Amino acid sequence: MKWIIQIVAAVSLVASGCGTVKEVYHPKTIGPVTDAQDRDGIVLKLSAPAKIVPIGKPAVFSVAVRNTGDHAIWIPKKPQQGFFWTYPNGRHDCYMIDREQVRFFTKNECLLLKPGDEILLSGLVETSYFNRPGITEFLAEIDVARNTNPEMEPFWSGRALSNAYGLQLVPFKNVSGVL
Repeated sequence: MKWIIQIVAAVSLVASGCGTVKEVYHPKTIGPVTDAQDRDGIVLKLSAPAKIVPIGKPAVFSVAVRNTGDHAIWIPKKPQQGFFWTYPNGRHDCYMIDREQVRFFTKNECLLLKPGDEILLSGLVETSYFNRPGITEFLAEIDVARNTNPEMEPFWSGRALSNAYGLQLVPFKNVSGVL
């Protein structure tokens, strides 16, 4: 009987031990980290012209929005756009965007995106308040409200996230080389 109690105690210790503690994720890859995910016929692909950015200079991004569906869809020319990131220490942060739920879009504000076509959006993330150099991993987002204009069907609405993309953030040096 005593050995059964010892086995149960040992199994309980193992089951409640370190196996349940989730390790903090630290970005380690510069450039594309993951593949873009399809969201109801839309894929966002995040890229950056520079993979090394001095803290204090903006991180510049391109966000390709591609229609992966089998029919043309309306989409805003300038959808609401946000960015999320994971710092080198594993902490998360983001630019908040004001999310609209419903909106009346006009044809002047939108374009008809045929299957396989894409639009290119630009984005900036200010790094002046980033407190630590190292690899920071970014995600882009678009958020499109439900369209109430019946003349523009089918209209894509919803929220889509891009692939993850890592940038090496380095300390900013002025002209004299002093931090």
